[in-house]
Amino acid sequence: MVDDRIIHYRDAAKAMAQGQFQVKIFLDGQDELGQLGLALVELGKTLERKFEEISSLARVTEQINAGLLLEEVLEKVYTSFRPIIPYDRIGFALLEDGGRTLRARWAHSDSEVVKITKGYAARMEGSSLLEILRTARPRILNDLEAYLLDHPNSESTRLIVEEGMRSSLTCPLLAAGKPVGFMFFSSTKVGAYADLHVDLFMQIAGQLAMILEKSKLYQQLHT
Repeated sequence: MVDDRIIHYRDAAKAMAQGQFQVKIFLDGQDELGQLGLALVELGKTLERKFEEISSLARVTEQINAGLLLEEVLEKVYTSFRPIIPYDRIGFALLEDGGRTLRARWAHSDSEVVKITKGYAARMEGSSLLEILRTARPRILNDLEAYLLDHPNSESTRLIVEEGMRSSLTCPLLAAGKPVGFMFFSSTKVGAYADLHVDLFMQIAGQLAMILEKSKLYQQLHT
């Protein structure tokens, strides 16, 4: 005689395959079939979370693509990234002078005082940002005050700490494999960032870099 749970779990798996991640799964017993039911519940939760992440990323890309001018694109980044990455401040900077200088082009912060504003420039020589470009992976600093104690000469860290930021996610932007700049996400909370946020950003990093490059070109042609 076939255990009724097998039929129920089979139907639940079929429903998940069709995108019905909140299907009701009846749990009964602690035997191996009961453990299978628990595994199906966890699978449904994981699939639903992944679907929500993909949907959020699609909405972000659609909103960003709607902008043409650089400032329009960046304002859309500021509002549309909130569902997937925590932040109280976003900064955007472009590499100039053959990659030797990094210049802030835009910043938006919930802080009353913004220390790093448009036009702020820093030399890349000797900067820890070079390692981020080398690895092409975002960097998490979850205690900026502790980092500043270890790197007292880091002016940019000192300035955003003065803004009240306590953790940061620094994301390299590469267009067609070429580094063009950085996005800086910062939070007033210690420990705000995790590998999940790195993975989410990496999924659209290349497309975002291309959009920003196109918007920069569009702005140059119409000013």
